[in-house]
Amino acid sequence: RIFTVEEQKKASEAEKTAFHNEVMESKAKSSSGPSAQEIAALPKWEMNASHIGKSDGQVQVFNKNGRAIAAQWSATSATWIEVGEVTGSNQNAGTVDGVSYDHVFPIEIDVPGGGVQNLQIGYNNGENPFATAQTFIDAHMLDQGYLSQIADYIRNRVGEAAGPTLGMGGAGSSSTTAASPTPVPMDITPSAPPTPTYKHLPMVGYKSFETGADKKVLAKVSNKIREFNSCFNNNNLSPEEASTGLDTLCNTIAATNRYHATTISDEVLSIILKMIKDWSLKNVFPSIDLARLAVLHPDAAQSSRVGIWENVITAALDRCSDIESSDLEGTPRTAIPMLSMRLFANSFRGGAGSQAAAENNLHRILKCVDSFATATNKNIRLALATVLLNVSSYMKSAGRVVGDDSIPELFLITIGNICGSGLYETEAVVRVLVAFGTVLLVSDSFKKKANDLNMGSMLQHVAGQHGEKATSIVADIQSILQG
Repeated sequence: RIFTVEEQKKASEAEKTAFHNEVMESKAKSSSGPSAQEIAALPKWEMNASHIGKSDGQVQVFNKNGRAIAAQWSATSATWIEVGEVTGSNQNAGTVDGVSYDHVFPIEIDVPGGGVQNLQIGYNNGENPFATAQTFIDAHMLDQGYLSQIADYIRNRVGEAAGPTLGMGGAGSSSTTAASPTPVPMDITPSAPPTPTYKHLPMVGYKSFETGADKKVLAKVSNKIREFNSCFNNNNLSPEEASTGLDTLCNTIAATNRYHATTISDEVLSIILKMIKDWSLKNVFPSIDLARLAVLHPDAAQSSRVGIWENVITAALDRCSDIESSDLEGTPRTAIPMLSMRLFANSFRGGAGSQAAAENNLHRILKCVDSFATATNKNIRLALATVLLNVSSYMKSAGRVVGDDSIPELFLITIGNICGSGLYETEAVVRVLVAFGTVLLVSDSFKKKANDLNMGSMLQHVAGQHGEKATSIVADIQSILQG
């Protein structure tokens, strides 16, 4: 806007009206929030484990039950922490792979064979354009020589993203200047061919068992624990532990949208450990259920808690061994191994402390998985398949075989026993196949051992019984084994 006292330079009433309408339209777009179509295109919140944050504090938008929510990446716990609902956006903003940016610009890349790959680059106000360009180059394996070109492109586009200017469109004109003109795509050509990629591999992130983290369910769990506690003469919880401590833990677990601002103390975690370690097989399973939910809390699973979670995981492994050798029937025979497997799976999703604890117990965890590989309960089967999936993803993210030298053989033999049992449902089989394919990309030791065991032909037979997705995953696996 330009101010003047000279009558001949003043805008006409028509121009003022057009300018006002344009400003109002721009404001409306900036306050309306994401549309239903934009929300539908966002990654699902229940699959947030498959989206790994690039830096601590990064904000990403997810679709949670038809609402756009913002979540912040915690590098300490390696989890997304829900912050709140997204209720508005500015006109220049956009998302790339679910991550929100102040500016999103198109870039076209020439690919071998004459095709064009359409990509988008996101930029936030205040960021260094060169740092943004470098991240984009690294993500898409482009020639380093394009750094300055991409950075200049960002600076030029951000400079053009100004608001409407009075006088740029005359009254009655069909052409007006929008708040953010459509940018012309930048056209660049990568200098190196892409590395081999696979349709379903590797596994990225972690699957978790989060069901039950609400007040109604947790109230039932805590009431069951109090009922059991009242029957004990020894090893029972103190009145304070059974009331204040238990209520504090359940309230904190239930408030999932407050995980970024809440904590769980060592004293409260010790209540869980006490129950898992000391209570009878008949009464222990509700405490294991609490543990598998508590381990998903970022503060509870942070690196300083590795010792606590080692003790919890060890105690759960001991109870699995106890129930396997016991003649106890009923709920505990199913609940103890099922909830323990869910605890082990969630430990990889939780944080640095629970991850390290699971790694330190990996040999025992895999032995436990193998011992229940032919379980007759489908919930146990799905849980142990998820343990293998998360172990594979953890190794891939670490870039190494974790544990001792026996891990590759133990891991693959367990997969062989599962696939050879003929008991598993399609979803569980798919998770096991993805786990197998992922570890093949971790180390040649897995690949060599798999070829020695002639696992490729066995998996081909198994996949044929579980649909197109399983068959497609095995095709990826065969490509790796033969490469």
